[in-house]
Amino acid sequence: MKHLGLVIVAVAGYGLAGCSTDERLADLAQQVTHEQAAQNERMAEASRTVAQGSQQLVEADAQARRELIDLQHELRRDQAGIAQQRDVLEVERRELAQARHKEALITSGLTAVGMLLAALAPLVIAAISLVGLWRETTKEEEGQVFIEELAHCLLAEQRPLLPEPARSRLETPDEDQQPPPF
Repeated sequence: MKHLGLVIVAVAGYGLAGCSTDERLADLAQQVTHEQAAQNERMAEASRTVAQGSQQLVEADAQARRELIDLQHELRRDQAGIAQQRDVLEVERRELAQARHKEALITSGLTAVGMLLAALAPLVIAAISLVGLWRETTKEEEGQVFIEELAHCLLAEQRPLLPEPARSRLETPDEDQQPPPF
């Protein structure tokens, strides 16, 4: 643009100065036109370069945004997977806590039942013994008791209450004394 202004000023200056050669003016106009065309060509090339750079920038930006969106989707999937795993762990933790609570209840219940059985065992044995005393004895049991008492009495009569003094082996026993039966 500056060159165009200078060319116009130069052409006007030549015209005022009185140089009227058409050939010089035509050369100058042609030179100005060539310079203007070259300048327009450079400007078009610069515009194409800027447009190309802008296009590449837009494409790179779009690619970066797509990658960012893909990464966000992947992050959300990972977060969903982690949340699901956390939920599974929470369910397992609750199940373990319930199982431990049940085990504690069962253990305490079994301990209480065991202690109750241990406390009731002597009472049950005593009750069984008392029931045995209350029932009537059978003829067979009476006969057995009678035989045991009779045998005890007979044995008590034959055995002396105090043992006899020990005799030496060289002495011969009296003929009228018999050795005690066994």
